[in-house]
Amino acid sequence: MSYSKNMGSGRTGIWNTGNPLVMLIVLQVIFFITLNFIKSIYTFSSLADEAFYRNIYHWSILPADPAKFITRPWTIVTMMFAELKTLTVISNLIWLWTFGYLVQDLLGNDKIIPLYVYSAFAAGIVFMLAANLAFGGQTAGMFFNGAASAVMGLAVAAATLSPGYRFFPMIGGGIPLWIITTAYAVLQVAALGRQPVMLVPVAAAALVGYFFIRRVNEGKDPGAWMNQFFDWSANLFTPGKNNTGKFRNTSFYEKSGREPFVRKLNVTQQRVDALLDKINQSGYEQLTDEEKEFLKQASKKI
Repeated sequence: MSYSKNMGSGRTGIWNTGNPLVMLIVLQVIFFITLNFIKSIYTFSSLADEAFYRNIYHWSILPADPAKFITRPWTIVTMMFAELKTLTVISNLIWLWTFGYLVQDLLGNDKIIPLYVYSAFAAGIVFMLAANLAFGGQTAGMFFNGAASAVMGLAVAAATLSPGYRFFPMIGGGIPLWIITTAYAVLQVAALGRQPVMLVPVAAAALVGYFFIRRVNEGKDPGAWMNQFFDWSANLFTPGKNNTGKFRNTSFYEKSGREPFVRKLNVTQQRVDALLDKINQSGYEQLTDEEKEFLKQASKKI
């Protein structure tokens, strides 16, 4: 047998965390606290709220006016975290955890951030296009922000990935995921019903979630380049990472030209069907690690 020893420092970069979903939640909370703290300073200083929105808040959310966007292009990123309303933030965090946990559990840690970013970017770009097409040059006071669109992308992705996943299986067999996703979509439509132009970007984010999973099911990884970029960026600012990727191989068996023993998985259609039935009845989380590994290997052989 043999082993590979990593010669790097072993440190974990910010984009290589064990739980990217937690990182997204932390960013949401940090933006919420920071913005409200600055707003409280304006309030205690007897400054008008309009000054806070003009000088601070509108520089962190996405403007519909292309002329403004050119002067603040970073808002395409910050707008997905910027939010001031407490109830809205709490609601977004609950839904983010619900759908993000499922995506992360079913696909792995490396898919959730690309999916979140793609959904938010698509919603922001479509918002600018829809607002300017619908209102022409009267978009000076229109802005777009919040995590709702990105969460919609996660919701549709989770429902596309496993529509039969059930919440609370002990209560009447559970509630299917597609019903939870539909309920979330209805709530979004109800909340944005008075601003129809806002429904278009949310729909765009939903389409991103759907097609992202379609690409994954085809064996592609739409977020691979983004994860590689994040890792590269983190390594630039992490001391001791210059030798990452260097390995030292040590062999403990005699090299006689004979291949070492490799355990081959015996994939049978009967067991695959049995595990799929178990998922439909109890959910993916009820599978053991060995059963999850079996399905993963079986998918490669089918």
